[in-house]
Amino acid sequence: MENKTSKYFKYAIGEIILVVIGILIALQINNWNENRLQNQTLENIYSIIAEDLKNDIEDTNAILKGKKELEPTFNKILDGSFTKDDYKNCDGCEYIIIGGPDLTIEKRGYNLLNNFNSSKTNADGLTNNIVQFYTKQLTKLTVDDDLRTSDIANNINDWKSKYNWYSDYITGRNKDGFIEYALENLDYKNRVANHYMLNYTIYIPKLEDFNAEAKHILSQLEEKLK
Repeated sequence: MENKTSKYFKYAIGEIILVVIGILIALQINNWNENRLQNQTLENIYSIIAEDLKNDIEDTNAILKGKKELEPTFNKILDGSFTKDDYKNCDGCEYIIIGGPDLTIEKRGYNLLNNFNSSKTNADGLTNNIVQFYTKQLTKLTVDDDLRTSDIANNINDWKSKYNWYSDYITGRNKDGFIEYALENLDYKNRVANHYMLNYTIYIPKLEDFNAEAKHILSQLEEKLK
């Protein structure tokens, strides 16, 4: 009887050990699968961010090129050497301080990363670099966008309320009234100077900084995705 009881307990203990081992193996497999899925999800997000950055870099290059091509016109106006014929022969020069392309940063991948990262307690170094990059650049460029938007709105609203030539000017029917104002009224030169400062002194250096940092993050992503 004692031998049977001893064998029973040994058998029971063996069964318990096997069950525990089975549970541990199952948990390990589950953790492995979960980690593999998380890594795959993160790689997919990284791929989207890489595409976003490529588009942003391309857009930034185009904006920088356009603004730098227009800078001589700003300088001629500020120097007082831009003539009536220059205005008549330059398509769009009368609109240089009421518009222009601004960078719209693509945030699809960044938003996905934020949602993914909020569900994890730890983030890898690349994820931290990406979050810091977007946090910094979005803040800087949003402030600049607000300043330029306000400046453009002030120009349009002031002209609309003060000058009879505005309706012909804004609809493209006739720009003679605007040209006379631009050549003879110091108010216009002051507005051009302010717009120049917002774009060439403040905005362009920040675009160049964005471009350089975006290329650095992109190179890290491409290395990670190899």
